[in-house]
Amino acid sequence: MNRFRKKKKEKRAMKKNVLKKFAAAALAAATVMSSMSVMAFAADAAVGTEKKGSVTITKYMGDAANDYEDIETNYGASHQESGATEKLKDVKFAYIEVGNRVQVEVNENSTRTTEMLYTLSDDAATELGISNSADVIDGETSYYRMSTLDEAIGKHKKDVIKLVKNSKNKVEQQTGTDGKVVFDNLGLEKLYLFAETDASAAKKLDGTAVAVTKVSVPFFVSLPFTDANGNSVTNIYAYPKNSTGNVSIDKKIDKVEDTSVGDIKANANIGDSIIYKVKYSVPVPENGLTELKIVDTMDKGLTFTDSVANITVKDDKVGATNTEKELSYDSEYTVNLDETNNIVTIDFKNYLKSLQLNSTEEFTITYKVKLNENAVLGQKGNKNKVELQYEYENNGTTIDKKVPGNDTTVFTYGINLLKKGEGTNTVLEGVKFELTDSENQPVKVLKKETNEFYTPGGTSNEVTTATDGKIYIRGLKPGTYKLTETKTKVGYVLLKDPVEIMITQKEAESGIAEATVGRKPVTMQNDQKNSDSKTAEVPLTVVNSKGFDLPATGGRGIALFTIAGIAIVAAAGSLLFMRKRSK
Repeated sequence: MNRFRKKKKEKRAMKKNVLKKFAAAALAAATVMSSMSVMAFAADAAVGTEKKGSVTITKYMGDAANDYEDIETNYGASHQESGATEKLKDVKFAYIEVGNRVQVEVNENSTRTTEMLYTLSDDAATELGISNSADVIDGETSYYRMSTLDEAIGKHKKDVIKLVKNSKNKVEQQTGTDGKVVFDNLGLEKLYLFAETDASAAKKLDGTAVAVTKVSVPFFVSLPFTDANGNSVTNIYAYPKNSTGNVSIDKKIDKVEDTSVGDIKANANIGDSIIYKVKYSVPVPENGLTELKIVDTMDKGLTFTDSVANITVKDDKVGATNTEKELSYDSEYTVNLDETNNIVTIDFKNYLKSLQLNSTEEFTITYKVKLNENAVLGQKGNKNKVELQYEYENNGTTIDKKVPGNDTTVFTYGINLLKKGEGTNTVLEGVKFELTDSENQPVKVLKKETNEFYTPGGTSNEVTTATDGKIYIRGLKPGTYKLTETKTKVGYVLLKDPVEIMITQKEAESGIAEATVGRKPVTMQNDQKNSDSKTAEVPLTVVNSKGFDLPATGGRGIALFTIAGIAIVAAAGSLLFMRKRSK
C-alpha cells in the first residue's frame, strides 16, 4: 500500500513539472512573438551560462516600388538571411538602453496574472508618444507590453530615430564590407532600442553608391529570447531593408541646327544653334527634397540666352499615373544665368512639393545655346559640364548630394590664308575671294570689328586680305570649301581655279582633324588664340604671279617719233638753205 501511494505521489510531481515547463515555454513564446516583426533568432547556449548577448544586423537594399509596410517588416526568418540579394555597406546603426524587462504580477478583473513587461525611460516614452498610455501602472512605475512599444515605433519612426541619433549614450557602428555589423556585450533582461542613424553613404558591396529614399524602421531588443524549438538564445539576427531609388544624369547633344546628333560629341559652325538634352532621375526620400537643381557650366565659346523659347522642362513620371507633364517657366522652375562664369542653373524649388515621396522622379530638359566667336578651334573643343544637385534631411542631418553628368564637346575648325606676291616677300592687301562649299553654295561670313577674322553668319561670302595679307576664317565644321579669287592687286594675275580646302576628322571622338589643300595633305596648326588646342587651322599660302610688261600706248613710242620728226625737219631745212645759196 505504501509502495502504491509513493508511485502515485511521484506521478503527481511529474505532472506538475511538465505543467511548469509548458507554462514557462508558453510565456517565453509570447515574449518572442511580441517582437517577431523585426527579429529572427539563432539557437544558442542556455541562458544560465551566458552573461551577455549580441545583435547581428545584415543590411539589404530594398525596392522603392515596394509598399511601406513591406519595407518595415521584412526582416528575415530564424537564423536565415533575407531573400534579398543586394547587401549594403557603410550604413550606420546605433542603440541605446531605454529600460528593463520585468516579471510583473498583474491584477485584472479580479484575476491575478504574471506577465513579462517592460519599463521605459521618460525620454523614450515621450518620443514614442506613450507617456500617458502605460499598460500597467504599479505605484510610480509604468510598464508596457511589447505590442504597445512596436505599435508606437510605427507611428513615431522619425522621432525615435532622432532620439537614438542624438543620444550621448548611444553605441554606433556601420555595416562593413560584408554588409554586416555586430553589437555585442548586451546585458540580459535589458531593453534596447536600435535605429538606422545614417544611410547617406550607403553603397553596394562593389562600391556603387546607393540613393536611400527610406531608412528602416527602428526596433526593440530584449535578451534572451526563446526560439521555435524552445531554446533560450542570446545572439539574434536582424535583416532590415532600405528603400532605394536610382540617381542618374545623362547629357547629349540632341541637334546642331536641324541635324540630329544624339551623342556627346558634335561639329558645328560658329553661329549654329546647339540643342542639348539632359535626362536625369533623382530619388525622393520619405521626407521629400529640400533642394533640386541642374547646374550647367559652359566654355566661353557657348552662349545661352535665358528665355522660355530656349528651354523646355518635362516631368516624365508624374505621380502614380507616370504621365508626362511640361513644367511652367518661372512658376514651377526658374533659370539663373551667371554671365561672368557662364553657368546656367535650373532650380526646381517651386516644384519640390509636387514630387512623389519615396520614389524616383525622372525629368527631361532640352535647351538651346549658340557657338559664338570665342569658340576654341580644334581638338580641345568647346565643353559643357552638367551636375545634378539635391538636398534632403536624414535623421536631422542635411545631406547634400552632387552628381556629375557626362561632358559634351562641340568641335569647330578654321582656315588661315596668306596672300603673297611672286618672287617677293611682299604681302598683298585687298585681294578678294569668295567662299563656297562643296556644292558651290555661298558660305556667308561676318567680318568682326577687330578686322582680324571672319566667322559664319554674315550676309556675304566675300572675304578680303587684311594689311598683313591674311584671311583668317574661324568656326567651320569639317567639310570641303573653295576660295575663288575675284580681285587682286594691279600687275598681278588672278588665280585660274578655286583653291579647294578639305577638313576631315580623323578621330571624331577626340576631335583630331586633318586637311588637304588642292587634294594634297597639309599639317594643321594649333589654334592661334588657344595654342594648347591642336589640329585647329588649315594653313595655306597663295601666291599671285605678275603679268608681262608691255609698251604703254602714247608713252615712249610717241617720244621716239617726235625726236625723229624734229631731225627730219631740221635736215630738210638745211638742204633748202644750201640750194638757195648755190643759185
